[in-house]
Amino acid sequence: MDIKTKYDIGHTFWVPRCHIEYDTETLVFEDNEWTRDVQKHVGYAKQKFIKKIVASTTCFGGKVHIQYYVLNVGEKDAMSQVYSEADITNRTEEEAYALAMEYQTKKEEYYGN
Repeated sequence: MDIKTKYDIGHTFWVPRCHIEYDTETLVFEDNEWTRDVQKHVGYAKQKFIKKIVASTTCFGGKVHIQYYVLNVGEKDAMSQVYSEADITNRTEEEAYALAMEYQTKKEEYYGN
């Protein structure tokens, strides 16, 4: 059976990410030292690629359901994530980074597509 897919193995795409990091601030005043962890949101773009494609027809009324097994570029031995076609948004690195910066400005975490 020949199944046409929207994306092929090796297809790359960029996703926006914004996560929380902590920095330690130190204040010294009159020989007393205080430290505290300061939370900050960090936005960045991450490139992903399709490693494997799986198609199934079970439980979908005879329709073919396509799933893409996706890895981060540069992490060949990591556990893959499963994406459907609707989960993949073709963004450039600049578009993904701009969206990540919006979440950083709003001080919100984001791990979407």
